Amino acid sequence: MAEAVLLRSAEVEVRGEGCELLLYSEDFSRVLPGMIRYTVELRAAGDVLYSYHTNTYEYPPGTLQNAHNVAMTAFFRLKEELPHRPDAFLLHPPEPLPARQPRAPAAEVVLLQGSPRPHGNSAVLAGWVADRCGEAGLRCEVISPDSLGVEPCTGCYRCFNSGRCVIEDRMDEVITALDHARLIVVCTPVYTETVPAALKAVIDRCQTLRAGRALSGVQGRGQAGLLLAVAGRRGPENFVCVRRVVGAFFTSLGVRAAGEVLVDGVDELTDIRTMPGWEEEVRGRLSGVLEGVGAAPRL
Repeated sequence: MAEAVLLRSAEVEVRGEGCELLLYSEDFSRVLPGMIRYTVELRAAGDVLYSYHTNTYEYPPGTLQNAHNVAMTAFFRLKEELPHRPDAFLLHPPEPLPARQPRAPAAEVVLLQGSPRPHGNSAVLAGWVADRCGEAGLRCEVISPDSLGVEPCTGCYRCFNSGRCVIEDRMDEVITALDHARLIVVCTPVYTETVPAALKAVIDRCQTLRAGRALSGVQGRGQAGLLLAVAGRRGPENFVCVRRVVGAFFTSLGVRAAGEVLVDGVDELTDIRTMPGWEEEVRGRLSGVLEGVGAAPRL
């Protein structure tokens, strides 16, 4: 968690009790360049009774406000109004950072199957991974973004205020699974030189997981990441963008890249299962990675 810098403080009396009103800033530039988060808190006897957060990334260039001015306005408004209208604020106590405990025992391996085709070559690859995980005694959860209806990220950056996304859909299930995995596998076809839209939406919405980890001070949790990609055409150039997108995804979450399996020239044969040696290649690459996953302590 970033170190807090106190900007303003004031003593206020609320319901006959002496309280302390604080305004401080935190520098999150190590996560996003130039990001500053401002927090206004009301404290009494060490307890936080009310809090308000805002950050510099919330305000696009065309807006007339900025995070510093909004935070200052909130501080002085609370200083003026809290003694007279405490119920307007104290009925809404601050929420803790989301715990994100899985409803069932967490899977050691979470696989994002990025193709919208449930029986395509990426799905075959995902099946090989799941089978190998089972043989290694590891639970593997396969998530198909195309079936979830996840909305795209709007870039509001309010997740850096609370560790939560303001969009209500099934993305929180994905984040909970990813947060507790030891190994994250991204299995994807190459669509127009990049990953399919639904998978990209999930990757972008993992900004919430990144924010939560930044706010809690937990980065990466010792997780490993593996890329499996399928291209119809031959040539390593087909994977340039996919490798960058998935690499950036792993980096943003503090996940260690543990390797990749890139299969090209699939259009010539249509079915990856007819390509000699590829199932053995995938299983072989996984074996070394899974040994480390199985030996790692539960997150």
